[in-house]
Amino acid sequence: MAEVIGPQTLLNKALPTGWDGTRLAEWLTRDGISYSELVNQMALALGDFNAEMVRDWGWLMFLTEELAMEYENGGSVTASPDITDVDTPTATHGTTIGHMLDLRVYGEAIGGTRRYFRDSRSAKINAAISTIVRKLRWRFEQRLLTRWFTNTENSIGTAGYDVPFVRGTGGTVDWAPPAYDGEAFATSHDHYVGFNATTPLTFADAYNGLAETLQEHGHAPPYTAVVSRADVATHLALTKWVEVVDPIINFIDRGGSTTGAQFYVPGQREFGQIGYYQSNYGLIEVRATARIATGYIGMVKSYGNLDSRNPLAVRVHPATGFGAFVLPETTPDDDYPVKQLDIEMEYGVGVGNDRAAGAAGYLVAGGAWANATIS
Repeated sequence: MAEVIGPQTLLNKALPTGWDGTRLAEWLTRDGISYSELVNQMALALGDFNAEMVRDWGWLMFLTEELAMEYENGGSVTASPDITDVDTPTATHGTTIGHMLDLRVYGEAIGGTRRYFRDSRSAKINAAISTIVRKLRWRFEQRLLTRWFTNTENSIGTAGYDVPFVRGTGGTVDWAPPAYDGEAFATSHDHYVGFNATTPLTFADAYNGLAETLQEHGHAPPYTAVVSRADVATHLALTKWVEVVDPIINFIDRGGSTTGAQFYVPGQREFGQIGYYQSNYGLIEVRATARIATGYIGMVKSYGNLDSRNPLAVRVHPATGFGAFVLPETTPDDDYPVKQLDIEMEYGVGVGNDRAAGAAGYLVAGGAWANATIS
C-alpha cells in the first residue's frame, strides 16, 4: 500500500475510486411513498383545489346539471290597457329563446413503476401533484374567462349553441333583453363594447359605460369587474378610485395634499382584489388578473357565492358533481397495486339564464371590440 505523508484534510473525504456519487446520493435520499399514501396525498390536493375554485370564482358562477337554458325573449312592450267590468282582458303569452351548455372531460395522471414510487424522493412526487393541480386550475380559469371575454357562439351538436352575453346581431341565437324601466331593447343590443382611447376615452369611461349596461337591465350595484394586471397602476390613479386599507390603519394624514380627496375603505383584500371604483351607476369592486391583456375590463353583477343568478353557469355531471377527482388504476401486482392514478374533472362553462348580467369592454385606439386572448 502506498504511504502518504502529512495530516488528513477535507480533501481526504473525497469518494474513493470506483464509487459513483450520483448513485450514492439517489439511494441515501430516497423516501418514497406507498400506494395508499399516494392516493391520499392526491385526494387531499384535489380537495383543496376544488375548494379554492369555489372560493376564488364562486362570485362569478353557479353550478347546474342542466344541459340547456331557456329564458324570455324581449323586445318592445305595450302598457296594460284599461278595462271595465264588462271587458275580458286579451290573453298574453311570452316568447322564449335558449342556448346549450357544453360538457367536457379534462384529465391528468400520475404514474410509474412500483419500484419508482418505493425508492423515489418524495419531493419529486409532491412536485408532480402540485403540477397536476396547477394545470387543472389553469384550464378552469381559462374556460371561465374565455366565455366571458369572447362574443362568438360555439356549436354544440348540429343545431345547439353555447352563447356569449348579449352581443347584438350576427349570431344564430340573437337575443333581445326584456324591456326595463321604460327602455326597450332590440337584438342589436350589445354588451361587448369598444372604447376609443384616441377620443380620448379612459378607463373611467369604460367603468361608467359598462356599469350602465348592467344597471339598465335592473341589476343593482355593487358590481364586480376584472381587469388586466398590466393596467393596475392606471386604474389606481383614477380620480374616483377607492383604496382598500387594512383595518389596523385608523388615521391617514392628508395634510399638504394638493391633488384633492382620496377615498379609502377598511377591509381585507380578497382573491385578486385591488380596490373599488365609484362609477356614475354605483360602486364597482375591481379584481386583477394576468390572464387578461391590457385594455380589457369585464363587469358582472354577482349575487353571491354560487348563486343561481350569477352570470356564468358551470355544468357538471350528476354522477360526479363539481371538482377534480381520483380514478385509481391498478395492475395484477398484489404487493404494490399501482400503475397510475388518473385525475378527471368534467364540466362545461356557459352563460346563465340572464345574458344581460355581464359585459366586457376594450379600451383601444379606434374603439373596435376584439375578443380577448386569455392566457
